[in-house]
Amino acid sequence: MADLHGSDRDERRSKRLHICLSVDFDAISGYLGTGHDPRNTMADYSAGIFSARVGVPRLLKLFEKYGIGNKVSWFLPGHSIETFPEEAAAIVRSGAEIGLHGYSHKGAYAMTPEQEEEVLMKCIEIVVALQGGKKPVGYRAPLYQIQETTVQLLQKNGFLYDSSMNAHDSLPYILPNPFPTEPPRIPDYSQRASSWMVPSSVPQEPAAGTDEAKNGLIEIPSSWYTEDMTPLGFYPYTPNSQGYVAVDVVEKMWWDRFDWLWENECFVHEDGFGSIYPMVWHPESAGRAHVVGMIDRFIGKLIKKINEAEPGEVTFETMETMAKAFKAKNCYNDDGC
Repeated sequence: MADLHGSDRDERRSKRLHICLSVDFDAISGYLGTGHDPRNTMADYSAGIFSARVGVPRLLKLFEKYGIGNKVSWFLPGHSIETFPEEAAAIVRSGAEIGLHGYSHKGAYAMTPEQEEEVLMKCIEIVVALQGGKKPVGYRAPLYQIQETTVQLLQKNGFLYDSSMNAHDSLPYILPNPFPTEPPRIPDYSQRASSWMVPSSVPQEPAAGTDEAKNGLIEIPSSWYTEDMTPLGFYPYTPNSQGYVAVDVVEKMWWDRFDWLWENECFVHEDGFGSIYPMVWHPESAGRAHVVGMIDRFIGKLIKKINEAEPGEVTFETMETMAKAFKAKNCYNDDGC
């Protein structure tokens, strides 16, 4: 009998790896919200124009080359849609899934709950109009700055999934509904230690088959380790911005993650799900001439891996498709509850 890590391959065990490519179309909005700095210049804003006018067409052409345009999830800030309507329309025409990404890329912690709800409702309205009446079902928080009220708003408005957190790196999971409101307690060193030496309350994933699982929000993990912008993009006044990392270093990191998952955690057990491989790209960095070539090569290697694997073992999937499949698995219902 083969062990968990597949060291004994006398009997070949089934594998399943879902590749979930996604793109955050921040454009100028990235410099208005989480990337705002009083020192931002016209030259900085022009990088947002590059994102729309150059980065988006390059990525769309690349996805078309490999026939995967309708397997990519794009997260669009409302500001990007309204500022660059032609590019936003081209993304829709590619067949991509469209998710929300705030309006002006503002972090949740910078807003009141009332402002956060107003932004969400406005962005739903914008995307519904963009897609001819189709509502978005997915959300990614700008700069991953999601908070408890964000989750509650998404649940209240019937969203299927969020892609802002990373309590796992290769499996979806379900957030409880109602979602707890108490954040971890920060030590107040002006008070007695006994007042802040307490454990944190960690949200517990609902058990499969329960009403709580049925009503919960699916989390499709994403993080700094799954994206391009931090190592390959450059915001002049952002402390964690780099922008000068060699593309082969980043490509190797992406492949190290893929190879480890494929060799260790893609085995299909009784749930039949396997693992996911999420990626987050940005036209402002992924669309740069020296980066898009690496991404072209990277996707080509993924295609080669698909062709080498058994049919259906490695596939490109939208995050919406994955969230629906995972919800169906946990609700024991073919229609996803």
